[in-house]
Amino acid sequence: MHLMRTEQGSMLTIKIIGVPSDKGNILVGVYNKKEGFRDEKFTYKNLKVKAAKGTMTVSIPDLPNGNYAIAVYHDANENNKLDKNFLGIPTEKYGFSNDAMGSFGPPDYEDCIVKVDGNKEISIKLR
Repeated sequence: MHLMRTEQGSMLTIKIIGVPSDKGNILVGVYNKKEGFRDEKFTYKNLKVKAAKGTMTVSIPDLPNGNYAIAVYHDANENNKLDKNFLGIPTEKYGFSNDAMGSFGPPDYEDCIVKVDGNKEISIKLR
């Protein structure tokens, strides 16, 4: 009898720094391709956890080895979206893997890529 071995993925642990309050939730989006990056409809995996002021840690289990970009934001008013002002500038705290920042607007997928090939820990600072 031949048993197929199922390969478990890696654990990505994300330390989120600078959560401004305990209000609302922290939303984490994991993207595995450039198309649709930063659009919640295109996340590979996502996670919603209760916000904890200061620094908090979340884990994404069972990620197959590969390249990922992570977007995080503090949804303080629990409306499940990143609120922006009339100029389109976010009014809630957010951050990306590699603490990437765009020149005018959000960073590109390539600037946020994290290579996962075994358990990994990263930090993202909210701005």
